[in-house]
Amino acid sequence: MSCQEISHDKALCWHLLTSEPVHNQEEAKRILDYYEKRWLIEEFHKAWKSSGTQVEGLRMQSKDNLEKMVVILAFIAVRLHQLRYLGLNRKEAEQQSCETLLSPLAWRLLWSKQEKAKPPKTASSLYWAYISLGKLAGWYDSKRNGRVGWERLWEGWFMLQTLVEGYLLAKSLDL
Repeated sequence: MSCQEISHDKALCWHLLTSEPVHNQEEAKRILDYYEKRWLIEEFHKAWKSSGTQVEGLRMQSKDNLEKMVVILAFIAVRLHQLRYLGLNRKEAEQQSCETLLSPLAWRLLWSKQEKAKPPKTASSLYWAYISLGKLAGWYDSKRNGRVGWERLWEGWFMLQTLVEGYLLAKSLDL
């Protein structure tokens, strides 16, 4: 299948090889749609396997324990992937509440930790949460591209969950 950009002076042309039958334009568009979604799968694998939750680095004593951790980390990787995917589209992420991915307690604790102030009554944006989780893990936008990497996002998520757990533990002690 051959693809040609038509709206640019320096239009790209590429050939996509597929084992799927392509007999008309509708089938070609379907194959292109699959190909466009491929990067989402690749990014999920980064979030899950190597750069994010680092599931490949697990060293468990039993197969059962490994299977449990792989599943748990897959769910976390999905959440990180959602956060990063939405966070990279700043305009859209600024229109969404961070409560779409963080619990009310989690975002309030993140606000208190990062902003050093009492949290507002309404949740901040998803973009704020994306950037704040990165900063919680020591990310600094030195390249000025606004893209938090998988490792910093995972570390920020993990640190936030530790804050939530610590808060709940302290609250249960009635200190």
